Amino acid sequence: MPDSRERSGASVSPARVAALSHLAVKASRWPDIYPTAMPTTGLSVRDARLAEAIDRAATIRWLTLKTIIEPLLSRPWNQQAPEVIAALLGGAAQILLLDRIPDHAAIGESVGWCKTTKAVRASGVVNAVLRKVIALRGEKLDQAGSPRADVLIREDGSGWTLNTPVFDGEPRKALAAQCGLHHTWLERIAGNATPEQLAQQALHSISKPPVVLHHAGPHEALIDHSIAGFQVLQPGNHLGAVLEAYPNAIVQDSTAAAAVRATSAMAPTVALDRCAGRGTKSRQLARQHPSARIVACDTHAGRIKELQQLPEVQSGRIEVAGANPPESLRGQVDLLLLDVPCTNTGVLARRPEARHRTDMNSRTALRDLQRQIAADALPWLSPRGTLVWTTCSIEPEENEAQIEWLTQWHPLQVVTMAAHRGTGTPGDAPSAWTDGGFFALLRHRD
Repeated sequence: MPDSRERSGASVSPARVAALSHLAVKASRWPDIYPTAMPTTGLSVRDARLAEAIDRAATIRWLTLKTIIEPLLSRPWNQQAPEVIAALLGGAAQILLLDRIPDHAAIGESVGWCKTTKAVRASGVVNAVLRKVIALRGEKLDQAGSPRADVLIREDGSGWTLNTPVFDGEPRKALAAQCGLHHTWLERIAGNATPEQLAQQALHSISKPPVVLHHAGPHEALIDHSIAGFQVLQPGNHLGAVLEAYPNAIVQDSTAAAAVRATSAMAPTVALDRCAGRGTKSRQLARQHPSARIVACDTHAGRIKELQQLPEVQSGRIEVAGANPPESLRGQVDLLLLDVPCTNTGVLARRPEARHRTDMNSRTALRDLQRQIAADALPWLSPRGTLVWTTCSIEPEENEAQIEWLTQWHPLQVVTMAAHRGTGTPGDAPSAWTDGGFFALLRHRD
């Protein structure tokens, strides 16, 4: 159970112990960081929210904060201990990216936590650098506007002027630093995009995404989304109250929902969700095709347990088949859904760690995994069935290139295909937000 620590006169709140300890683990593994639950058992609701806010802000803007902090260090960033990096990132995130946190608390508790670690001798460095960060900070802006070298943009559209033009230099690298992205990712997705479109994509990745859902009715906590049939949870409200009132509601962005919605004119007898995850699309299939047999599979034991808790599974509406589909369904599946693992580049605002996994070897391995999943699943598709390929990526190598591979090496043809880069930047209305993603429908060639 995280609680306050005291050593050398330092007193640190449970929230900051949890957040900074979690960031130190990430720093030790950098850049191979994956979503892991932060230990919050025993924290009050308020402390848990603060810990999660610090962790999210520091993780999303890791490279932004590094750009600001590294020039203030006497030793290179990559020579700092993970505990020092955690204290610097956590402290700077509170000073620059979060509201209602006094500067003295952000500095004092970051320094205090550092004193409780094996990097105790570097606590003076943490203190000095975070004070320099405060000195760098200028005027608070209600609207930060377009990216500038001397302005730090925050997730809600506000910002800080900076007394030094931190984000200067080559435009794409400056934009990447501002938005906590690796510049090679922007170069990969640039294509024919204008500078304005590329900036929109980068800013989309640092915005605060709203909770979007469908199959809910009128509720004081909800407002209508700009896309019919979807609603947005208003800031300050709790999703639990909505789900209590509408237990069949599905939390799902309109882009993620588009793949299954595109099958609305079909009447499948059997639908197989081959990579079901937590079952969101399985539930959507059950709503979309009420007379179909819905089968969900996943290779992860933890996700299988989560699937088994779904109300539709408990009622028998969805079958959980474990890691592999039943042999009896081989060649019998009318609707084969492949929501394959991907880089999550269309949902970087929802997947903070994903922006840091950019190396070619990982991307190549992921591409090969996607192809293997497809090849292994195709024997279950009936001769007149439809294959739905979908990702929450905006990268052609995971989308259009994979569809080209499928049609080249398998007797399939494209029925329809749609790519969406996502909408919404810091300060935009939540009702206009959409994630990025892709889907394609394929059938056997005539």
